[in-house]
Amino acid sequence: MQKLVVVGLSHRTASLETRERFAFEGTALREALEWLRERGADECVILSTCNRTEIYACTPHDDLLVNFLHEWEGLPPNALQPYLYIKRSEEAVEHLFRVAAGLDSQVLGESEILAQVKQAWEKAREAGSVGVLLNSLFQRAVVVGKRVRAETALGRQVVSLGSLAVRAALQHKPDIHNATIIVIGTGTMGRRVAKELADFQPKAVYILSHTFSYATALASDTGAIPLALGALQQVLPEADIIFTATTAPHPILDTTCLAPLEHSRADRPLIILDLGVPRNTDPAVRLLPFVRLYDIEDLKALSDAHYRAREREVPAALRIIEEEMEDYLSWWHTRGAAPLIAALQERAEQIRRQQIEWAMPKLGSLSEHQKRIIDQMTARIVKQILHHPVSELRNILDEDDALLIFARLFGLEQKEPVLAAVTSSEEEQ
Repeated sequence: MQKLVVVGLSHRTASLETRERFAFEGTALREALEWLRERGADECVILSTCNRTEIYACTPHDDLLVNFLHEWEGLPPNALQPYLYIKRSEEAVEHLFRVAAGLDSQVLGESEILAQVKQAWEKAREAGSVGVLLNSLFQRAVVVGKRVRAETALGRQVVSLGSLAVRAALQHKPDIHNATIIVIGTGTMGRRVAKELADFQPKAVYILSHTFSYATALASDTGAIPLALGALQQVLPEADIIFTATTAPHPILDTTCLAPLEHSRADRPLIILDLGVPRNTDPAVRLLPFVRLYDIEDLKALSDAHYRAREREVPAALRIIEEEMEDYLSWWHTRGAAPLIAALQERAEQIRRQQIEWAMPKLGSLSEHQKRIIDQMTARIVKQILHHPVSELRNILDEDDALLIFARLFGLEQKEPVLAAVTSSEEEQ
């Protein structure tokens, strides 16, 4: 556990302009995980969302993660220092649990982050960069997120950045049932927006995606019209509202594609809600008089009002996190000592049996009752002698060095660090 560290930046520490430089998806994510493993991270998971990029790793060297972020963007040393946070060991565990519970989100209690945590974990497993520690940690984080949503009011009214974006659109277009809407992107955020919109039954909703089959599947679920992304220019003149939510590295909407619409729109504004990181819309489109552009930072006012209404649920969520922290850390430290405890008990039992076999012939004729008394007495002596060292062993926090000393003290085999001494079945769980 002493090797666990998280280095990250989020909406609390860095602007959107800074965060969007560190969005890891697809090939970039796989390359980043490979880079970290090649340079000494035993395990690593990258959680990259619209509001944060965090690297969870097992490494004694914090600077490995910090250097990676600088090298990835070709930045000079310490350029990111004002924006980064570093958390280690138990503090890193607590941070991940808070993130999974939605307590560290821009939208307090938002529902999407739990799926994003699970997806980051799954992607790292596919890349072969997850081992025992991060596998068990992220598994427990998902449990925490589910408990908070099931046992507190944070889960009773599902709120997300996507749903807030729809509310923002409603403020500008109350008669949304008369609107023609374009949704670009079929990921977590795009799906949320499309499903929220379906409740209002707009005049028309177009779902656009790089992968037409994804657009077709989402459109089928929401009663929308699927289109390939290449058809965007054809439907732009009809649009009243556009939601963008893709992971494209470059803007999809810019002045080149939007400026020609100006002469045909008269008093009909075009509302664009950009939920992408990096941003899917060139900020320069704000200069077009008929465009009303809102990005993730612009939605902050709505999320602040939402936070005040839901913050009374935070203490209950924190109690759940505290319970799960205590249980997880207890399990982790105990399982680290378990192989040595079993070896010590086996060695003690072996010695006890040998001594009984040596003593019995010298005691003459004994009844079966007397033999049972001797057997029970020696077993109780061994148990009481081992009670204190076994209890202390379970309390050892800095596993590897302390457990190695313990093993040598009692003449037990300890050929590898405890972190590696697990069964393959444990990893699969």
